[in-house]
Amino acid sequence: MELKQGALAMGILLLELLLCCSLTVIRGSPLLLFANRRDVRLVDAEAGRTESTVVVGDLEDAAAVDFLFSEGLIFWTDVSEEAIKQTYYNLSTISMKEGTLGRGQTVVVSGLDSPDGLACDWLGHKLYWTDSETNRIEVANLDGTSRKVLFWQDLDQPRAIALNPAQRYLYWTDWGEEPRIERAGMDGCNRQIIVQTQIYWPNGLTIDLEEQKLYWADAKLSFIHRANLDGTAREAVVEGSLTHPFALTLYEETLYWTDWQTRSIHACNKHSGENRREILSSIYSPMDIQVLGQERQPNSESTRLKNSKNWLIDVG
Repeated sequence: MELKQGALAMGILLLELLLCCSLTVIRGSPLLLFANRRDVRLVDAEAGRTESTVVVGDLEDAAAVDFLFSEGLIFWTDVSEEAIKQTYYNLSTISMKEGTLGRGQTVVVSGLDSPDGLACDWLGHKLYWTDSETNRIEVANLDGTSRKVLFWQDLDQPRAIALNPAQRYLYWTDWGEEPRIERAGMDGCNRQIIVQTQIYWPNGLTIDLEEQKLYWADAKLSFIHRANLDGTAREAVVEGSLTHPFALTLYEETLYWTDWQTRSIHACNKHSGENRREILSSIYSPMDIQVLGQERQPNSESTRLKNSKNWLIDVG
């Protein structure tokens, strides 16, 4: 009996070790979801990849992309079709296999002009987007109902948009005559400019939810900077050595971005900018990019309480 119990305990221990090792591999190399104009693709974030997997193909002009991990949904904007669309992917087989391919397309929002930015509120189950032709920021339910214009004044060329649902803030870039980064409550209240100096073409924008930092890429000034979520404590991450960064995302200690000129996806350390590497090259037309994973959409009660505590300090 003792021998059997010992063998069982050893078996459980080995299983736990195997699971830990598997999770380490997965966490060390996330999946990158990116728009490629004529399709939406997935690529393993390990450097030096030579191919990617098509999630949704035969598109006209896919520009922005986001997802709702808990529901297995991928959303993207199509500038030519002036719409936001969605597809489902297989939650049980998130890998570079056929199982990840999107199943059908559904138009959830139509009648847009140039939807450049898109973000999914994974806690409130809503979609937020920017339109650089109408100069609006709008919000709707995931199925496109209850559509509402949040901002339509003092916008010139709104582009990237990012959300911090636990703190109820949305952030966006504007690369018009007076380029800047702004934030506001997700209900449209308390709008404020948080970055308006040393900024020209602010394309990419992402939030480090763990460290409460905002990152953005400027294609004209060739940098990636970061700051606190209120715009203070600004510092450079990558300076002067980028060609044309467009979209930006983050996972653990690593930043990932797309580059229009090199037609590639690149990565570096999010603190120092070191360990620069190319993830995927020879992309048709890389646009928006996201890390596809639960870690980018935390929904645990502890996370909400932690972030709500920070929020109360911020707005108090």
